[in-house]
Amino acid sequence: MSVFIIPKGQRTKKVLQPKLLYFNRVAFAVLVLLWLAPWGEPSVVYANDADKTESSRGVVKGTVINIDEDSPVSNAAILIEELDRGTVSHRNGDFQFRNVPAGTYLLRVQHVGYDTGYQQITVTAGDTTFVEIGLRRGVIRSADVVVRDHYMRDDETTGVERVLTGRQLRQQLGQTIAETLEDEPGLAQRSMGPAPARPVLRGLGGDRLLILEDGGRTGDLSATAADHALAIEPMTAEHIELIRGPSALVHGSNTLGGVINVIRGQIPMDHPDHIHASGTLQGQSVNNGVAGGLRAFGPISSSLAYRVDGSVRTSGDMNTPEGRLGNTGITTLNASAGVSYIREWGMVGVSGNILDTKYGVPGGIGIADAHPNGVDIEMFRRYAEFRSRVNFGQGFFRRLDTDATYSFYKHDELEKPDFETNRRIVGSSFGVLTTNVKSHLHHNSFGIIDKGLIGIWGEHRDYASGAFSQTPETIEQAFAIYSFQEANPGNWNLQAALRFDHRTIQPQEERLSILIGDIRERSFSGVSASARVAYLWQNRIKTGLTVMRSFRAPGIEELYSEGPHLANFSYEKGNPDLNSESGFGSELFVDANFSRGSIRAAVYRNQMNNFIFPRNTDQRATRRDDLNVYRYSEERVLMTGLELSGNFRIAPSWQVSGSVNAVRGDFIADGDSYPLARFGSSEIAVPMMPPLSGRLNVEWSRNYLALGGTTRFAGAQNRLDEFEERTAGYMLFDAYAQYSITTGSTLHTFTLNVENIANTTYRNHLSRIKEIYPEPGTNVSLLYRFYF
Repeated sequence: MSVFIIPKGQRTKKVLQPKLLYFNRVAFAVLVLLWLAPWGEPSVVYANDADKTESSRGVVKGTVINIDEDSPVSNAAILIEELDRGTVSHRNGDFQFRNVPAGTYLLRVQHVGYDTGYQQITVTAGDTTFVEIGLRRGVIRSADVVVRDHYMRDDETTGVERVLTGRQLRQQLGQTIAETLEDEPGLAQRSMGPAPARPVLRGLGGDRLLILEDGGRTGDLSATAADHALAIEPMTAEHIELIRGPSALVHGSNTLGGVINVIRGQIPMDHPDHIHASGTLQGQSVNNGVAGGLRAFGPISSSLAYRVDGSVRTSGDMNTPEGRLGNTGITTLNASAGVSYIREWGMVGVSGNILDTKYGVPGGIGIADAHPNGVDIEMFRRYAEFRSRVNFGQGFFRRLDTDATYSFYKHDELEKPDFETNRRIVGSSFGVLTTNVKSHLHHNSFGIIDKGLIGIWGEHRDYASGAFSQTPETIEQAFAIYSFQEANPGNWNLQAALRFDHRTIQPQEERLSILIGDIRERSFSGVSASARVAYLWQNRIKTGLTVMRSFRAPGIEELYSEGPHLANFSYEKGNPDLNSESGFGSELFVDANFSRGSIRAAVYRNQMNNFIFPRNTDQRATRRDDLNVYRYSEERVLMTGLELSGNFRIAPSWQVSGSVNAVRGDFIADGDSYPLARFGSSEIAVPMMPPLSGRLNVEWSRNYLALGGTTRFAGAQNRLDEFEERTAGYMLFDAYAQYSITTGSTLHTFTLNVENIANTTYRNHLSRIKEIYPEPGTNVSLLYRFYF
């Protein structure tokens, strides 16, 4: 393993550095895949005539018009629902899709200030289909889509339960993914100050909630500790998906709660017919924050397409009703570029991304005696991706998708001195090199099966820590093979998935630690499976049942942590004897859609054997008596909960929406068997569980203007683990306004939010600093975004 040495007091510690060996591996794989691809000039593709295409595919050309005024509509979003391919209309209302497989599809057309339009089309092989779609002016719809940046969703994401996009994404856009998703049903945010916030779904966070970027692993360490930030900038996200059910197993074995997939579309998967661009400016009063970003994608030639984006974010300390929360500022620089070669047989593309972030973790007497002035964290990630798609035509196998990513991630945690002139001390340093490769072979229908895939996935992680951390350098290797299948007989929808995972965790040095025990190589294998059965009643109400068995191997930190983690306010002790974690989940759900609204209800039950978590021992470390010892333990756990959400149009311009979420976590006594596990069989509850929460929203909208008010509430959390602090309930009031206008070929959108209008003091139960500091006070934010 290639390393370099940095000084650290009277001893040294090896820290990771990316070496040419790893780049060679990735480059070699890319070259092999490119060599195997059919690079010969396809006789069926013409550089100067988009109407000519291969016998199995066709072209769709159309125009979007305003029916009332008989005028073109620009910047309308056009989506082929079955293929999830999107584009936007030009100034003259024209749009085009190339290389569309022959068949019948439904076009959905949306624009701010217009009612959604639908048009069924039939694409003929080797021909061009022309269509004209008329829109009528109407109220602003809460789920409007602005542009999908020519991203094509993969077929395994049938289980996408919710998509945050368009106007709703602009309204909820925060400085982190967790803040952006906080108002979604079933979601909460773990926090340690604003910057390192991370989503929690149905009480499951950390490594139990898989967060992806364009369907791939992020390569960061945000799942391992509350002070580690997620390496995704939300400003450049096109949309955010929540995936549940059997299709979630395509992405990972431990997806009992679901998967969050942030779609950025860094590698173009479809060829745009002209240049599209958007820009964003955002300001916030609660932290004097300012952010801005640009993105663009378009054609380079008849076969090449590009996408570029960049963003900058800076903010100061956060203001609370009780005063300023020191050392909570954040500065982020993010940039990426991607290019694709797209032909009739498929595509190949590459992209690169850089992310540099500096943020603070607050200190204070009572929570961080070891660093009362807080800790500064400097984090960066370098990310490269290769993606290919090969279409096989009309045979049994439809296409082969391959994706390879390489990530170099590192962050340093620096103690702030008492005086600015003093040198900051590196308390902890972490680095990880991650290589991921996956390949999906999609097939067409056979028997009762309508579609499905077979996939393989591999991962290599090279981990090291430095400064005062004693966690050993470790190599982690993982492999998985899986399959997802779907059938739709009549009004039934049937989904099933099966997955096998194997993971080996090998510390560089095996030894006997007097603090945690026998540090040695560990291997884990397990099977995950899931099935969903749903029935559609009269095209309005869908009822269903989902069951899942999940598998999770313990992480490096859970096994081998040994030493102080200052920014996490803890002295961490791993447990090399931990077992793998298995989960058994079930969910009953009802989705009802009516002419005036919709409602969704779900109840779920998740039981986990060998649930691994850091437990506060309420003991001070021998070597650091200013830090509490957290020991990784395993218990049997039962989580039960419900989610209820809906929206109703009570008048032509008025809409009411809301949601309620509740989850309860209990330890299960050893004598209880899974079928007979008692609800709440122990007095001590699973730590850091979200309380009952919900929201109610009332909105008035007409043409290009929307005005609304929201009430957010949470109950008290009195069900606690040992040494966990209680939090009181609260109720907050927010207001917002949104306006859009089109000038020429450019769409301008403005979003004004006022959060916590009454400047109410409240505390997030999932915050590690809630005992000392409350959540943000009144915040006025303004977001401007343009599209052309």
